[in-house]
Amino acid sequence: MIIMADYYRLKSLDEMLESIDIGMDVEFYLYNVRYNISWRNNKPFICMCPEGDAIFYDSSEQMFNEYKVNGKALKELWKDFKMIFM
Repeated sequence: MIIMADYYRLKSLDEMLESIDIGMDVEFYLYNVRYNISWRNNKPFICMCPEGDAIFYDSSEQMFNEYKVNGKALKELWKDFKMIFM
């Protein structure tokens, strides 16, 4: 069981983008929805867990600029990520 205090918080947006760019799988909660960021066919994707459709981007930076939650881009929301796995 994961307890709220056990969530990892990111130090910067660059930390997240660099982790994605080196191929790390990332799982986090954002507003009580679980997300996964990973790679397939040399492109990063994001999906809601466990059965969401993958949305592919050309780069992690493009993903964080274009993928929106509640009308806001991920680059505006990263401080609210509750990291599960990285």
